[in-house]
Amino acid sequence: MIAVPPATFPAVGRGGGRRPPGLFSSRLLLAGFWVAAAIQPLHAQYEMRAPSGQELQFSATRVRAMLDTTRALEMNLQEDPRVLYFTLVGPPVERSDSLDAAYPWNAIEVRNDSVATILTPGNLREADRAYYNYAVIRMQQIRALDPDVPCDRLMEREVEAVSAFVDGWVASRLLFGGLPFTPLDEIAFAREQGSLAGLLAARGDRQLGACVSEWAAAHPEEVEAYRTWRDTRFLGSAEAPAGPGTAPSTHEAGET
Repeated sequence: MIAVPPATFPAVGRGGGRRPPGLFSSRLLLAGFWVAAAIQPLHAQYEMRAPSGQELQFSATRVRAMLDTTRALEMNLQEDPRVLYFTLVGPPVERSDSLDAAYPWNAIEVRNDSVATILTPGNLREADRAYYNYAVIRMQQIRALDPDVPCDRLMEREVEAVSAFVDGWVASRLLFGGLPFTPLDEIAFAREQGSLAGLLAARGDRQLGACVSEWAAAHPEEVEAYRTWRDTRFLGSAEAPAGPGTAPSTHEAGET
């Protein structure tokens, strides 16, 4: 039997044992890794891509904030004793003649300040949290605000509710593996473009009732800006020349 001197193996322990060669440099590399990981959330790490190739980028910090908001709204839905809600899974919306069913204002029926029916399309189950967001905000609005308000105020309220939907949709897409779905991705892009109200008017958001046509007649430039942006930047070529209602081909969400 060959006796191996103890010094052949470096000592590893709580005391001041000998460190194997390179351990100090390895720890420096690990320290550098964790510093880099701490800095990374300040930069855009997540992105969505439009049919045109235009990219919408989100920082990890902002996506995390969307997730926190979404969780808070879902908890409100589940734990508020005043709220009665029904969650159902509807047929998939994949054909061109059924895509409108995916819009939150069509998939959700908010009957009053405490009763809602949520019909999540069968092919968008990962996005159920987005539909919950919309339902909760709509019920809160009914509960807290005077329903007899001007059309512009109704549009502001609906933009707020749809924006909450977008938060849930982005979190579902970027954190929970939700698949791209152009009609709903478009809402996220339109919000960052500043064209969300124009989209709601052009799409005939039924929650706005007669206010849709009234608002569109009073704000024709916003509806036209949305349509121009959609045709040239969201659906069209990402190299289309910039102009009114357009955005750069790569845009970081939250930019001013």
